[in-house]
Amino acid sequence: MRSDPKLSTRGLARLIEQVGKAAYNLGYTPGLNPAQWAAMRYFDEATIERRTVTGFAQFQGTTKGTASQTVAALVRKGYLRRVGDKQDRRVHRLVLTDEGESLLRGDPLQQLSRALETLTQEERWALAVNMEKVLRQLIKL
Repeated sequence: MRSDPKLSTRGLARLIEQVGKAAYNLGYTPGLNPAQWAAMRYFDEATIERRTVTGFAQFQGTTKGTASQTVAALVRKGYLRRVGDKQDRRVHRLVLTDEGESLLRGDPLQQLSRALETLTQEERWALAVNMEKVLRQLIKL
């Protein structure tokens, strides 16, 4: 991209697209795909009440069936386990296993985090505020 002082919105959109693709491609690692990494991060960070297939599907904006397939693969691989809810037998919470926690320590998204560390705190804040603003506009569409 040129260092044109009048950065076009189309050029900026393409740059954001390329950053998104690069970040997404970091998720293709031996044994896991980007959707599975996203699930691992979700179940690591979500509140206990939201650690369900339905909660993950809503967070990802996908179907329960697609989310269920991702979760089933992670359970088979030994990175997640199902725990029955004590109040509602129909509900199963998903928690990381020790192997899952260990795997997350090598999360490829850390490469993106390190790249963002090259920005100043002020630049990161401005990026976050503006990316959130763009995302909100996209969600409205």
